[in-house]
Amino acid sequence: MNAKLNSEARRKIILDGYINNEPLKDIAAKIGCSLASLKVTASKIGCTRTPKEAADFRRGFHIPENKRHDYYQLMNIGQYKARECAQILGLLTVQSSGNE
Repeated sequence: MNAKLNSEARRKIILDGYINNEPLKDIAAKIGCSLASLKVTASKIGCTRTPKEAADFRRGFHIPENKRHDYYQLMNIGQYKARECAQILGLLTVQSSGNE
């Protein structure tokens, strides 16, 4: 997409990308801008992710509120990795984690 996008098309691509939980690098590549520029534009149109949503996105799974305390206990005290904690708590199966 070497052609210059108008602002409305740019906004639509950004909104669609955030709604579909696409990685920010992919969205930036679609509109041909830097990550910083993408984040500024997303902030102006009000479609940024909350810190909690961003953490879930990076992690690849959602932690329910009722298991959040146990998850952080395993992470901090038990020194387990995020995927190991999720498997212990039943948030991920061994097969879906991609390790095997």
